[in-house]
Amino acid sequence: MIADGGGRRMGRAARTAGALVVAAGALAGCSEAEPASATLPTTSAQAAPTSEALPPLGPADFPMPPEARTQDGPGAEAFTRYYIGLINRTSTIMDAVPLREFSSNCRDCDRIATFVDDYAARGYRYQGGILTITWMGSAFEPGDTVEVGFVADQTELQVVDGSGNAIPELSSRAYPGLNSGIAASWDDERNTWVVTSLTLG
Repeated sequence: MIADGGGRRMGRAARTAGALVVAAGALAGCSEAEPASATLPTTSAQAAPTSEALPPLGPADFPMPPEARTQDGPGAEAFTRYYIGLINRTSTIMDAVPLREFSSNCRDCDRIATFVDDYAARGYRYQGGILTITWMGSAFEPGDTVEVGFVADQTELQVVDGSGNAIPELSSRAYPGLNSGIAASWDDERNTWVVTSLTLG
């Protein structure tokens, strides 16, 4: 949901040749659009640790659910939705700490977090820019690492100053149908996935 200094989506400017891209043929099983911060899918009681069994992770207002903390396909998919939810959270809370907490050597994750920190220091905030996952593929061969492809729509994003005035050169239009994905590695100590690569569009 982050625009760069020229008003373009950060994800478009930061694409790399090795980025995860959802193949067009995989869209045959599309499901309805679903906000990334909505209730996450549940897995069986045996597959998902209970909240009592794990120390909490994430911000107090948006903790990571147990479904996102399993080292399997459903867990990786739930974690992907959770991480996108953390990005959406910056539309109301300019807090980059969780984005860094659940990423490692992820260039675009760091870039998004840097924009949040920089704009917050200037007294700026975001309006809009919400990412909604409209389709998600099955996690690819989950193990110590995993890849998850998805398609997302992004609403119009405005960066506003402390008086609420929009800053056009830092804002961006809406972007539908962004072919996106993450790669993540498993953190056994914290029982969570950690993003190592993020592509938005």
